[in-house]
Amino acid sequence: MSKSSSFCTAPATCLPRSANIVWGVTRQARRALHEAGRSGPCHRPAPFGTVDPTASRPREVCESVGCVDLFMDVWILAHSATHARFRTLGPLPDSAFAYLTSSARSQLAELNRRGRVARGGVARPQRRDGTVGRIAITYEDPWTADVFRFLLGYAAAPGPATAAWPLDTLVCRKNAWDGGDRVPGSRAAHDELRADVESCLAVVRRVAGVRWLHDCILLPLANRGTRPSVPVDDDARPDRATEEDADGLDAAATVILQDLLARTAAGVGAGTALRAAVEAWLGDGPPPRAWAATRGDDIALRRLAKRLVSDLSQQKEAA
Repeated sequence: MSKSSSFCTAPATCLPRSANIVWGVTRQARRALHEAGRSGPCHRPAPFGTVDPTASRPREVCESVGCVDLFMDVWILAHSATHARFRTLGPLPDSAFAYLTSSARSQLAELNRRGRVARGGVARPQRRDGTVGRIAITYEDPWTADVFRFLLGYAAAPGPATAAWPLDTLVCRKNAWDGGDRVPGSRAAHDELRADVESCLAVVRRVAGVRWLHDCILLPLANRGTRPSVPVDDDARPDRATEEDADGLDAAATVILQDLLARTAAGVGAGTALRAAVEAWLGDGPPPRAWAATRGDDIALRRLAKRLVSDLSQQKEAA
């Protein structure tokens, strides 16, 4: 690609360099995706970068674990923002690439926030206000406050499925914190860090309550590396679907989705809005067993609601 286009005004000099920059910015996040997929580390060069300018090298593993998708999501947004800021038909100045680097980091942070929320965690573990801030200032020991923020981020981060905290990582983190010489993998170090975690979570339970602890820390941890599935009883499925059934379901879906949009526009959370919209349509009658199972899977419900709101909002803007 050597000619200017609406996508890039200086492809010969911009694309290779910008791709290399974003490939580096996303390295840690892409590594996490490879680890979650148990595919080994990523050693491939940046697509459209200086080593692979046509993005023609085989990279099936990167595509299967979402490594390339993540890179493209960040690169396209950062690249577009850079050209919107630096409108020139010639080679971009170094300041433009500094801006692109900053923009890529911001875009990656935003994608990470969305990912944490989609997995049931808090969007910003480092925030100073709200429930997170209220919990953080309760800790008398700064180290325990750091553990709290680490646990918030780890529970909802992409990675291999696990039901336990990474004690060895916390051992190394505490050694760096206080200059200690604890041995990763040792029973003494594990016991010490396990006590730190329990002390940390006890404060969360006392300040924010058991429900918040479960929803924002323990449930995302339990669902790490998995896609929550909703059990559906075969008895809840009709034997056959008639045209009349389809018309009725279509009308019901329209009412529920309109209610969902109205509730979210009023500031209600997406998961809560979907649950309320469906139950308002069901009325006083007994809910189907499939819905009873679905409404209990909070992460799956929030994901579905947010996807519906996003799709409906885009359709509304397009119309």
